[in-house]
Amino acid sequence: MRLNTRNVTQGGQVFKYMVGMFLQINNLIVYWILLLSVLIFITWLCIQMSFEHLIHGSAYWLIKHFITPFKFLPQNNPYTFHWTHPRTGEIIELKRTASEVMQDKYFIATGQLLKETAFWGWGIATITFVVGIITVYWFLGNKGAKQRKNDIIGGRYLASSVNKVNQLLKANNKLSPLKIGDLHLVKDSEQQNFGLHGTVGTGKSTVINDLLTQVRSQARKAIIFDKGNNFIPLFYREGKDIILNPMDARCPNWDLWLECQGRADFETFALPLLPDAKSGDPFWVMSARSLFVATAEQLRSDPNRSIKKLLQNLLSISLADLHEFLQDTDAANLVDGSIEKTAMTIRTVLSAYVKALRYCQGLEKENNPPFSIRQWVQNIDADGWIFISSDGRLHAALRPLISTWLNITMQSVLALTPCRQRLIWTVLDELPSLHKLPVILDYLSEARKFGGVTLIGIQNFSQLEANYGLQEARAIWDLVNTTLYFRAPSGSVAEWVQKELGETRLLKFRDQYSYGVDTIRDGVNFSKEETREKIVSFSDIQNLDDLQCFVSLLGNVPIVKLTLKHQQYKTIAAGKIERDITAIFADRDEQKISQQLQQNKADAIANKILHRPQNRNTTTTNNDSLPSATAITLPWEIPLEDETQNRQINANQKNKLTHTNDYQDLTNNLAKKTEPEREM
Repeated sequence: MRLNTRNVTQGGQVFKYMVGMFLQINNLIVYWILLLSVLIFITWLCIQMSFEHLIHGSAYWLIKHFITPFKFLPQNNPYTFHWTHPRTGEIIELKRTASEVMQDKYFIATGQLLKETAFWGWGIATITFVVGIITVYWFLGNKGAKQRKNDIIGGRYLASSVNKVNQLLKANNKLSPLKIGDLHLVKDSEQQNFGLHGTVGTGKSTVINDLLTQVRSQARKAIIFDKGNNFIPLFYREGKDIILNPMDARCPNWDLWLECQGRADFETFALPLLPDAKSGDPFWVMSARSLFVATAEQLRSDPNRSIKKLLQNLLSISLADLHEFLQDTDAANLVDGSIEKTAMTIRTVLSAYVKALRYCQGLEKENNPPFSIRQWVQNIDADGWIFISSDGRLHAALRPLISTWLNITMQSVLALTPCRQRLIWTVLDELPSLHKLPVILDYLSEARKFGGVTLIGIQNFSQLEANYGLQEARAIWDLVNTTLYFRAPSGSVAEWVQKELGETRLLKFRDQYSYGVDTIRDGVNFSKEETREKIVSFSDIQNLDDLQCFVSLLGNVPIVKLTLKHQQYKTIAAGKIERDITAIFADRDEQKISQQLQQNKADAIANKILHRPQNRNTTTTNNDSLPSATAITLPWEIPLEDETQNRQINANQKNKLTHTNDYQDLTNNLAKKTEPEREM
């Protein structure tokens, strides 16, 4: 504290002004309340006593206290009184001296009556004064507080507590039995989707566990993406629930052809299995999809069809045999011998993703009945759960398959008969770790008509944007109506969260003091200015502790800060039971597929296009070193500077490596070069 003259002067002037104004207000309050109390006292006397008795009683006390005690005053002078006869009404004039008044029973009685009446009147007046003072102080204080309070005229605001929000929901008949921690949700809002946003270890899994516990108690279906096997130990029921993980011994005999009833289903199946490239020519991926769809559809009529046989046809057999197998299909031209190099490149692109299906081999040998996700979803009477799981060691290898399974589950829900009474929960924690799900936008926007409830969890919006693109990522987040925002350490992400939580429009109170040597200049000015403010600052978001979050509920409900409590859950199942796939990968046919993948001429062609050293995959029977779906360099993954250099080199080698008549157009068999080969 700095004790300089300026501070003392400013503080003294403001204090003097405030004290003066306070005393001025107090004088007004006391004056009027006291006047009111006196009026009440007099009114009470007039009501309880007649005017005659009031005069005679007052005369008694006046003579007793102001005349009799003073001997120098004349004691024998008569005083004239008028008394009304109670029966006849005649007014009688009485003359009494002071001593006679003191001894007269009538005057003594009226004096006592006045005393008792005045006592009660004084009590009423005192109570009136005290209550009046308190009431006026409360009124003026409340009025001043309201004047100083910022008036919200639009937007949202931050609630003072969770209980306030619960009371608001209850008052509006919107209180849902479903809750997160102590905060109840808006009634029936779960079908308009949940979103969890926050960095690692902040409490997203705590929220999911809490919700899943309530879902289980309501006997609802659930489809859960369990990356890391976090939810299986807490909620999996042996014989009731399903674990879809080809590396888990509890995985059922999933049947590709039972899942895909027709060509359209295969085409939909291939979309997430072979996702679109983020850049480059889409020809390669589209061709790989066509090849996969045609091959799988051709195998439908084969009584010995299997994943193993599908992979052999796609990756192992010669181009001539594959072309013959696909005869009379739209994919036959893709593996025509006259465009061998192009066909090999397409098979390389295909092998980068369909290898995930290799881990499904042998499921049919476990003596389990064929399983279909679609049939499971359509069994509306069951309350079972599906866990589509993986772990960090194998997630990259299984990601194409997991993404495809999840896409199928969502499509299956959208194919149900519309019914909002049934609820099927879909939990997609760590959504950006999956391939792009083609159906997710449709699912988020339409699944509520079929009972779908979706919860997505992300660590930050940038991950979602990187996977889906800015516009689609925004569209996804715009379809989640109940959002929880945990800590975001990054300033840019915290600012994004700040913007998502919204702002409030208010009339902000401002006061300004003025003072001077002349007291006429002393004063204070009050005003309210319309302004816009963020509900929370981005620093508040950065400073959130673990298990703390800001919650944005559906509709006209304020933002609230929620503190969760960590709950202990009983482990009821193993997170993962390793499936022995040694015999599968030791199989001669499987080794042939692996060898073909390693020595495929397409690798050489792709690497020649990319001018990179050949990077061959190796497949072992050890589960710790299973091949990854990302081990093959794809044609669109070439850096820009390498591509520019390649074009210059390829221009000089063009005449040596290719010839105009070496390739055929894939649609009309006319002599034509493809774009990548034209540059070789």
